[in-house]
Amino acid sequence: MKEIKIKSFDEKELHTSLWDDVEKPVGVLQLVHGSCEHAFRYNDFASTLNKNGWIVVANDHRGHGKTADLANNELGYLADDDGWNTIIHDLKIVNDFIKKTYPNLKIVMLGHSMGSFMARTYLIDYPETLSGCVLSGTAWHSKFVLKFGTNVAKKNQKKFGPKHIDKYIWKLSYRPLNKKFKKEGTTGCEWLSINQENVKKFNDDELCGQIFTSSTFKDMFSGILYNQNQKNILKMNSNTPILLVAGTNDPVGAYGKGVKKTYQAFLKANKNVKLKFYENLRHEILFDNDKDLVEKDTIAFLNSCL
Repeated sequence: MKEIKIKSFDEKELHTSLWDDVEKPVGVLQLVHGSCEHAFRYNDFASTLNKNGWIVVANDHRGHGKTADLANNELGYLADDDGWNTIIHDLKIVNDFIKKTYPNLKIVMLGHSMGSFMARTYLIDYPETLSGCVLSGTAWHSKFVLKFGTNVAKKNQKKFGPKHIDKYIWKLSYRPLNKKFKKEGTTGCEWLSINQENVKKFNDDELCGQIFTSSTFKDMFSGILYNQNQKNILKMNSNTPILLVAGTNDPVGAYGKGVKKTYQAFLKANKNVKLKFYENLRHEILFDNDKDLVEKDTIAFLNSCL
């Protein structure tokens, strides 16, 4: 694995992991990590993809991992305003880098959790730049709740500033995810996976588990609202294969209900979409007990996009 820096449109350096230990590459996976984590967590998954002919490129988002300037209190902070679209622009810059570096290889995107929402925005805004997309741990949220959250975040940002660590919204949005699993441990992260070693690694990682700022919550909720607008879904390329994957015990996707709503919305817009559930798995299916099966299915889908 190589660590590189990619300059974005505003000269911000995006810390990027490049897994290219491949003799005869068949394609490139652009991996979009989720909230409160970073790209290197996917090292084992990326190494498996390398063994199957796939190069993997993944940047740490602003406010995450090594892209975040810790000395400037950037962990959990995207931007004062328009942070969501800034991230999507970053993803396009990384996509351009991949195209320039590997001009003869097709690019498939995989977005997990918040990264799946980012990937959905990307599919709307840049519909001709991908040969396929995997959406892992995605969801469909109430418009009322999203608008309420956006308004609260705006008020908190105005009152406390854009880098205010918003524990109030976090308690309303993230803390309830562990309600069903809280008797299994004390980390508050048991909802991530059945595999408690993975939960411990996440909890012990200094670059994981940060609480978002008011500005980030505001922009994320606005971004999800944008994704769920049926007029925007229609802008996605109907020829691009999309695979939705999730655990049946994932609270983010409302235990399957939110994933099915996303699937139905895509079908309504005549998108080329498939849905795959993994029984009993939780949110992080790529780190859970049946990850070998998830990897096998993911690789099969990636190869079908070539």
